[in-house]
Amino acid sequence: MLFGFLMLCYSPGGCAIPANGPDPDNQNGNDHSPGDNDNVSDSIAFAVIGDYGDSDDDTAAVAAMIRSWSPDFIITTGDNDYSDGAYRGTFEGLELAVGQYFHEFIGNYQGDFGAGAAENRFFPTPGDHDWGDTCDDPAGLNDYLAYFTLPAESSGNERYYAFRRGPVQFFSIHSLEDCEPDGVTADSAQGQWVRQVALASDAPFQVAYFHNPPYSSGDRHIGEGAHMRWPWNEWGIDLVLSGDDHIYERLERDEINYIVNGLGGVDRHSFVDPPTQGSVVRFADAHGAMRVRVSADTMEVEFVAVNGTVVDSFSIESEGNGGPDGEGPPGPDEWFRPSVAMTWQWQLQPDENEAINTSYDVDVYDIDLFDAPESVIQQLQADGRKVICYFSAGSYEDFRDDADEFLPADLGNTLEGFADERWLDIRSANVRRIMRDRLDQAVEKGCDGVEPDNVTGFENDAGFDLTAADQLDFNRFLADEAHARGLGIGLKNDLGQIEALVADFDFAVNEQCHEFDECDVYQAFIGAGKPVFNAEYLDEYANDESEREALCSDARARNVRTLVVPVDLDDSFRFTCDP
Repeated sequence: MLFGFLMLCYSPGGCAIPANGPDPDNQNGNDHSPGDNDNVSDSIAFAVIGDYGDSDDDTAAVAAMIRSWSPDFIITTGDNDYSDGAYRGTFEGLELAVGQYFHEFIGNYQGDFGAGAAENRFFPTPGDHDWGDTCDDPAGLNDYLAYFTLPAESSGNERYYAFRRGPVQFFSIHSLEDCEPDGVTADSAQGQWVRQVALASDAPFQVAYFHNPPYSSGDRHIGEGAHMRWPWNEWGIDLVLSGDDHIYERLERDEINYIVNGLGGVDRHSFVDPPTQGSVVRFADAHGAMRVRVSADTMEVEFVAVNGTVVDSFSIESEGNGGPDGEGPPGPDEWFRPSVAMTWQWQLQPDENEAINTSYDVDVYDIDLFDAPESVIQQLQADGRKVICYFSAGSYEDFRDDADEFLPADLGNTLEGFADERWLDIRSANVRRIMRDRLDQAVEKGCDGVEPDNVTGFENDAGFDLTAADQLDFNRFLADEAHARGLGIGLKNDLGQIEALVADFDFAVNEQCHEFDECDVYQAFIGAGKPVFNAEYLDEYANDESEREALCSDARARNVRTLVVPVDLDDSFRFTCDP
């Protein structure tokens, strides 16, 4: 998406300048008649508030500011009810937390604070406090669902839903892991419903909002929303809004803006140092809310503090999502992204015939970048297969064609068990130049993706003082450079950094996660709709059919694409756990 940035704030304390569904266009609650969205050039203005819902002066001040803007409607990022004790999550609590401030926006309002809206103009998303702080009772959200009038026809329920207003398609998503029966991962029923509706929409803009932040530098809930790192950009989402942390933060990730908006009126939180990668604006000095104005071409977004100061301001330009007269819904960016269901073959050494065995009926082949002939890549692709090309990005191999390009200062200690390999200083500009050249070679040979190996030097006796931050930086460098060349890229092992890197990589390649009981961590990839290609080497898996069946039963239950192969990867034998 195209951004126009009017202001950037890097101060932890903040800085400021003076003041489903089969018919996505009619996902509207009880307040919008069919056809009202046909003119997508209509301009709209809406407000966003999160983590508010308390009977105090701070919440009242934010609410008064929002009402002064006269927005067309309001959306929330959850935790709408901060009422005390037994009231929380009940009709009475919602009256005190929401009704007294926003009753005139609520459709079919049944409370005592005044008139409601003739057409619903209030679209919340639930947080944990709206459940009464626990998901133990499946009926815990019932009062919330009864209090608000929400577009259940879009998804079949009111926990998550979609609606269209003017040029914007909205998705209110239920992000609480233990509370949502339809799941909260990208491949869950809820996630796939969002994907279907988003890809079918012809709206110039699409906004997703929910409670748990996918990325945050807040000191209370950092990392707790990692399960919401869905492939938003691939699905055509332009802006992702969340709450939970009582801060305002804007982060630039995946070519879109992620917002944490939790300063609606309750106690304010602080930031961790250093901040999460991609953080460009951080503010927690006062309460406030977001004001968003949208035309057919531009979405203008502000966060405004209660004193009227504009803390952050940026714009998003529409690239168009197609429609009946366009080119259709947006597809994924132009590089290979394998699906979770894709099968694979891994052969890095020639077989007994000094060749790559191209006869397997699989979706993906993973072969050596240097040794595989270009003709083999072309043959595989002509047969309808994708080709991943392997190279070592974190180690020097003295037998490679470009070995003489490494400098003595680039080379560290010998890899354990591999006498002809030495760890590389991944901070070296020369090392990175060589890796760019290898990615160029992958493009020239026609590879669809790459598997860079040995990207865990920071965990080993590499001979350099490498940190976890160094490794994250190098691994993201590889991902960015691969994507810039139209190549998919897999994360090889590096289990400890999966949560931080799953959004940057398109698939994972692992060795022996079953043997070492490490497969659980890869659910982050599978939950994001990205496959895990795994290889097991134990003799018992190859020689004992009952052991192999137990292994494969576990692999299928986890949705991991597991092979049993020789450690030399020479195709001397092969068993697959796929049907």
